Amino acid sequence: MIRKSLASILTRNNFYSIRFSSTLSNNDALRHRARLFDEEKSRQLKEIERIEKIQVTVENLDSQNVKLIMNKGLSTPYNCAMHLSETLCKRSALALVNDSTLWDMHQPLDTSCNLKFLHFKDENPFHLNNAYWRSCSFLLGYILETAFKNEFVVDLCSFPPPDIKSGSFVYDAKLNIPDWKPSKEELRCLSILASKLISQNLKFEKLKISVDLAQEMFKNNKFKLEQIPQILSNQIAKSEQDKLISVYKLGEFVDISKGPMISSTDMIGRFEITNIFDIETENYGLIQRIQGVSIPSQLQLHYWTFNLLVERASKLNPGPKPRLARATN
Repeated sequence: MIRKSLASILTRNNFYSIRFSSTLSNNDALRHRARLFDEEKSRQLKEIERIEKIQVTVENLDSQNVKLIMNKGLSTPYNCAMHLSETLCKRSALALVNDSTLWDMHQPLDTSCNLKFLHFKDENPFHLNNAYWRSCSFLLGYILETAFKNEFVVDLCSFPPPDIKSGSFVYDAKLNIPDWKPSKEELRCLSILASKLISQNLKFEKLKISVDLAQEMFKNNKFKLEQIPQILSNQIAKSEQDKLISVYKLGEFVDISKGPMISSTDMIGRFEITNIFDIETENYGLIQRIQGVSIPSQLQLHYWTFNLLVERASKLNPGPKPRLARATN
């Protein structure tokens, strides 16, 4: 097993398990958040007392518009795509509502609207690229929290806003492995674990939850607990009416993010974890910056060119360090 192999490598290097701030093991924390997510999702669905119909106009489909009658608060852009074609389901990574709002493929629609499906071969894939990079950072958090089983308790911190020009996506975390300088073999083990998760075709699910539930969900992670009030404060400062916290679920992994994310891991192609650096932060002390690089499965790239991207992604990402003055992405 990959996780067992990685733990064995670390053991051979004379590392020992320590607990930093967590009161739950990695597996217990994972299950705790996933259970609360599923329970809250079920509760919100039960609050829909009667099904209301909405009209969704799908634009620019074979140079014409298609009108669909869907269910308010239940039907998602992915459900709309299912009514149209299998190809549309497979290639659509994001939706655009009323030409203004990016919308997750598995997020229920709440009103009648116009809808466009976005994919990686669009003429201007700027928003898709950002969503892809963000989704890869999210997946990286999943890997970090599961790779070491309960041998080392990982405290996830946050990831900076996506910046394609930086050459790598990032997740900042406290790994609690003293003086670890990962070898190529260890990084390769982490990358193989990523490939296993990607092959499961897991979908990114979004849910908005109360601050109280968010605090209960992340009660074992002091970084997230400190960030939740700041996220709410930032939303209020921006005059956002929504005073809820956005979280996403991927498989059993739940984390905080405003999104948007791509539809599923089936859209993630080659994925490499390239390096791990120690970084000093103002609020969190010494933590680790874990970096990676990937390309969408819809795009083809010669292995030699991808290796150049891996080499670039191995250098320290200059992105902003996590601090409480700004919200997590």
